[in-house]
Amino acid sequence: MVILDTTKIKELNLSLSERPAIPTPEQDVEQKEIRGRHGSLTKKYGFKDIPYSLTFDFLEDTSFKPAFRKAKIKFFNAKKLSFEDDPGIYYKIKSLTIEDAENEVLEYGQFTVNFVLDPFAYEETNIMTVTAQTTLNNPGYESEPYIKAYVAGTGKIYIGDQIVTIKDINGFIEIDCTMMNAYRIENGFITNLNNHMIGDFFVIPEGKSTVKFDGNITKLEIDPRWRWI
Repeated sequence: MVILDTTKIKELNLSLSERPAIPTPEQDVEQKEIRGRHGSLTKKYGFKDIPYSLTFDFLEDTSFKPAFRKAKIKFFNAKKLSFEDDPGIYYKIKSLTIEDAENEVLEYGQFTVNFVLDPFAYEETNIMTVTAQTTLNNPGYESEPYIKAYVAGTGKIYIGDQIVTIKDINGFIEIDCTMMNAYRIENGFITNLNNHMIGDFFVIPEGKSTVKFDGNITKLEIDPRWRWI
């Protein structure tokens, strides 16, 4: 069963035409032939967005056309795609198109949705509070966390061998490693704080990583954003 954000498709009187395939992203790989070298030189880059199509059926005792109109609103507004048989995992919807629907019978309709999904399958994770040295255990592919650091001055954050310095902050700073942005949201206002952060944005590798901090940092709140390929 497909879930759009928190709406199950059966609530829209829809069902899947067939059991969906399990998506896997394609990695961007460059193969370069070098004269005199055995084999090619391989360079691996990031993963590409996932094109993913699902076909839906409508078969109820009511007219298909108004149901189709309502369903399209849900699809175009949805930000997450998940499946009932894989709880706690979701895909980020980047865009989608909906093909023209078949409607030969009043109460029956069928249409295909072509999604463009972010390359990763994400876990529903909770924010963890860190007040002392601790260990994170990443079960999947390298992740790009969200970190909220409470600071009264200057300090350093350590994740494994990665170090970020937080400079001259009175209150807190939010670090979104996916968006590559450091900021503060307070009372509905966003303050850019990238000039108060020194270092590269964190990437949490697969396996165990030690997390700690020093200086005038008092605690961290971390959403690890575990993800899979």
